[in-house]
Formats: sequence, C-alpha cells, structure tokens
Amino acid sequence: MNFAWARMWIKTFSESADKAVTLYADPFLFEDLLLGQQIADKEELRRAFQVFENTEPPGPAGVNVFDVLRYTGDAQSGVIEWEWRGRHVGEFLGVPAAGKDTVVRGMTFHTYANGKIVREATFWDAVSALQQLGALKPTVQFWKVAEKPTAAEK
Repeated sequence: MNFAWARMWIKTFSESADKAVTLYADPFLFEDLLLGQQIADKEELRRAFQVFENTEPPGPAGVNVFDVLRYTGDAQSGVIEWEWRGRHVGEFLGVPAAGKDTVVRGMTFHTYANGKIVREATFWDAVSALQQLGALKPTVQFWKVAEKPTAAEK
C-alpha cells in the first residue's frame, strides 16, 4: 500500500460506504479507539461509514471532506495521517453543531493481507473538535513561559 492507495481509501468515506466496505478483508477488525467501537461485521461497518457519505440533502454527519496528509508503511501495514473537514447538520458527540464547521486530524493504523484491510485502529482529535464547537475551553499551554509585562505595559 502507498500514499495513492491511502487517498483512495479515505475518499470512499464521503463517496460510497458500499465501496469503502469492499476494501476490508474477511475476517477484519475495525476499531475507533476514542469511541470504544469495535466492528467485525461488514454490514455494521457499512452503516458506520454511511453517515459520512456526501448526499443531497446532507446525511447525519453533514458535508464531509477527507484528505490524507501522510502515509508511512508498506504492503503489510501502514499509518495514515489524515484530516477531516466537516460542516455539521446536527449534534456531534452530543454537542449542538448544526451549521458549524470543524477540522479534525487523526491517524489510522492498518494491517493488510492480500491487498485488503484486516485490522484498522483509528485515533482522532475529538478535543479540538469540541473546542471548535465551543463545548470545551482552549487547551492551556502550561508548558509555555508567560511573558512578563514590560515597564511600559505596567
């Protein structure tokens, strides 16, 4: 697998859940570790991916644009760093989000066999999404030294 394959894989989420499911082996394991999801059934996986399809009118997850930023790996396994841009039509993670945009980055680890995904583990940044929606305060960068005011600023 390579960067071009990773871009094709991620584009299927907004194009066709049916097409996305064909990229997974029998058997397979999909995990969204942040949400505590484990899926090993293709029909269940199709339903999980279907919310991201760009339809008219927009589906449950709104309008979705996915892109791959980096791929590291080979034909047996790989890590895909990606970005998801969404315009929401309803709640997101239980937070009112209709009409709001979020940009979320994540990483997906794949294990492959015979050109298909046999294991997927996804990690993504829900904290920044919730911050963008106003549900969480911005992260305090406690590691940065606060600048002391100059004499003129006092």
